[in-house]
Amino acid sequence: MGLALFAGLPVLFAAEAVPVMVRTAPGRFEIAAVDSGRAHAIAAQAEGAWQWLAAPLELPVEFSSPIFVRVVTAAPEPFSVTAETGGIVSVRVDESATPLQIRRAIAQGLLLRLAVARHGINERLNVPRWMEEACVGWWQVRADAARLDALKQASERLAPPALAALLDWRYGGPSDPALAAGAVWLLTALQTESGRDREWPGLLTGLLRGDNADSAVAAAFPGRFANREERELWWQMGWHQAVRARVLPAQSAADSRATIGALARFVFAAGAEESDVVLPLAAVVARAAEPIVASELARRSADLSRVITTLHPFYRNAGLSLAEALAARDAKPAKRDAACAAFEQDWRDAVELEAATTAALDRLEQR
Repeated sequence: MGLALFAGLPVLFAAEAVPVMVRTAPGRFEIAAVDSGRAHAIAAQAEGAWQWLAAPLELPVEFSSPIFVRVVTAAPEPFSVTAETGGIVSVRVDESATPLQIRRAIAQGLLLRLAVARHGINERLNVPRWMEEACVGWWQVRADAARLDALKQASERLAPPALAALLDWRYGGPSDPALAAGAVWLLTALQTESGRDREWPGLLTGLLRGDNADSAVAAAFPGRFANREERELWWQMGWHQAVRARVLPAQSAADSRATIGALARFVFAAGAEESDVVLPLAAVVARAAEPIVASELARRSADLSRVITTLHPFYRNAGLSLAEALAARDAKPAKRDAACAAFEQDWRDAVELEAATTAALDRLEQR
């Protein structure tokens, strides 16, 4: 039975370069490319972006139509994002685009698709540059805990940019480390400042609609930022507070469950006419002698090592045992099967603990 990558979950792919169409979860991303490896790598990135940006952007479970990503040859620029008739958002990525450029393309596509979902197609739709940079940074520091320390260290050597300069940051100009760092801290500060009145979601909606950024901030936080001087003071304090906070990013229980679940799930398309199949972790690890399988297991091990310190305590043991199972690809069958069985047990324990805790808290709140 031939196995090939099909869905956007981390899965295996064919070795030869053949045209493919890769879909992630329904209503999210659809990636087309000649090189199947490239397509599936972008699909994995896209799913990661959705996972980490769903909360700050309040993404829906799915859009009415996915974001269409096309990998093309000899494009005039590394990537471009357009909104088309009917609410279709297309992202074109040159085959030579760097990983950072691909992340920017995905973030910009998500923001534009969200703008279309909320406001329809019109000439005022806007994706502010600072917001694109903020989404890329937010995604990176949560997918890789070491990047947060690097961002903090870099920010300590920078003077915070003026809030007006950050909000008015335009496309086309040179990159600016202070503005790039400031974008992440501004997104963090705005969410922290937002309360029951949901100021941040309202501001996000206004910015994507094309409202003037300075006026939109003032309107979203009435009574708190009466003038530019007060807004600037708040921002300068927010920058220094974020930079000096000595905490590592931590995932919620739900995020940890999604992270571990995706890394342990292998979905295959078994031939052109056959249905997709989900293989148990033990069955995949048992085929680790195959080069493509070995490469995929190594990739997942690397991905897991970057986030394992951020896992919620409920899922920490499951993360550690999954790491051992993925590393057991070169072990003898008995040890390999034992490692996979240990992960399965830790996974069940974690899910049950999360569910029991949630139920207990719900009962307490009802009282």
